[in-house]
Amino acid sequence: MRALYRIWATLLFILVIVQVGLAGYGAFYAANKLEDEGSTIDEDVFFDGFGAHALFGYLVLLAGLIFLVIGVAAGVGKWRLGRHGVLFALLILQVLLAWVGFGVPAIGFLHPVNALLIFGLLGWIASNEWRMSRAAPTSAAVSP
Repeated sequence: MRALYRIWATLLFILVIVQVGLAGYGAFYAANKLEDEGSTIDEDVFFDGFGAHALFGYLVLLAGLIFLVIGVAAGVGKWRLGRHGVLFALLILQVLLAWVGFGVPAIGFLHPVNALLIFGLLGWIASNEWRMSRAAPTSAAVSP
């Protein structure tokens, strides 16, 4: 179960990277549509660019919830589960910031900042798990 936990952490980290890439695609897609002077974009054009980012975000949220369940099943301990709780709270906050950001653009400023927190925390969790998995056989071989 710990191997599944480690692999899911890595998969979730990759999903977050893809999610950030999809945001970049959406921004440059919208910018491309505004290339002609005086042109505008409507909601349909905006969703054409950012739709994948928005929909993929819900997949990341679901993967984060599954990661929390895997952590409980793997018995990773309270400290690690605490990190999961913070991660899942940040994922929920990310969705809320996106929803509110449409109505209050100043709040939208916090959406990418929160994404950086998610990226950093998840990178820490995944790298820590891989380090621990590499160290476990070595410490077991040294122990009498």
